[in-house]
Amino acid sequence: MPIGPAVRQLLGPLEKPVAKFYRSMFIDLDHLTHQIKQWCPASNILEFGCGEGVVVEKLLLEYPKATVTGIDITPKIGRMFNGNEKRVTFKQQPIKEFAAEHIECFDLLGINDVMHHIPWELHQEILEDARKTLKPDGYLVLKEWDRNYTPIYFICYFFDRYISGDAQVGYKTTNELRELIGLIFGEDSIKSESQIRPWSNNVIFLVKK
Repeated sequence: MPIGPAVRQLLGPLEKPVAKFYRSMFIDLDHLTHQIKQWCPASNILEFGCGEGVVVEKLLLEYPKATVTGIDITPKIGRMFNGNEKRVTFKQQPIKEFAAEHIECFDLLGINDVMHHIPWELHQEILEDARKTLKPDGYLVLKEWDRNYTPIYFICYFFDRYISGDAQVGYKTTNELRELIGLIFGEDSIKSESQIRPWSNNVIFLVKK
């Protein structure tokens, strides 16, 4: 078992605050979800690759009248969620299967720090499937970690690869992300770009279908 999951099993009630502190070293999730809310209104949100449900929880606070569906292939999906369960649905399901059942259902799709955990050769297929879930004129918000070879980049890579134990981790550059988005959504689909605190590596795109 990788170091990170092994340690988390020993933390008991301290797991959530320790995990929150760990994430805060690399990204301010409050800034992330606030930026999403500033960019686009939404009533029906899909969070692809939602993991244990931390971002889903924050999206519910930013969108008090919305419902959120979180999907992931991890068996621990939604485990850390602590919010209004009446407005959230978690599904352990691959995006291809989910998309086939939910064509044009969502007005906002969030993909946050997911793509670098997926082999590069699957990126196009994954985004094509995810795109199908969006309503016409719906929005994708894609957040990723830019590969720029700064000291914090290597620290993040070390934690993802050796502490979390992800053998597939592989970051794209901002330009590579732009090219991928353009390939799937069209050349003029990116409506805005920004960065999320505390590091410039945290790049985020607003994409219109």
